[in-house]
Amino acid sequence: MQVLAQPSSLSLPARPNCFVWYEGDPCDVQIQQYHQAAQLRQQQEWQTNVVSPLLKQLADQQQQITGQQRQIKTLQIKIESQTATALQSEARNQALLGGVGAGLGATLAFLVAVVAFRKLARNATLGQLSSASLK
Repeated sequence: MQVLAQPSSLSLPARPNCFVWYEGDPCDVQIQQYHQAAQLRQQQEWQTNVVSPLLKQLADQQQQITGQQRQIKTLQIKIESQTATALQSEARNQALLGGVGAGLGATLAFLVAVVAFRKLARNATLGQLSSASLK
């Protein structure tokens, strides 16, 4: 960023107090130089009074933007980290629930098989007892 240097106090030469007889005579040249110096001083005062505070304000805002960009980057990294942690936790919970479901399913299947086997065994024993008593 370009910062304008503080202008040195440009003192105006004394206003020429002469009469211009023709264009380009020494008095005319002195008056033109005086007007140029006055205009230059006015520009420098304008830069000092108007432009310099605006440049400072612009620099301050640029620093503020840079700070906010750093905060945004930090928050993005934090959000990404929290998202990864949450996804890992969700995956662990899903795996745990899947394992519990599989365990419960296997236990239920085993119990159904035991009950069915006992029922078949009881029916087979009753059938043998009934056929033996009929004889």
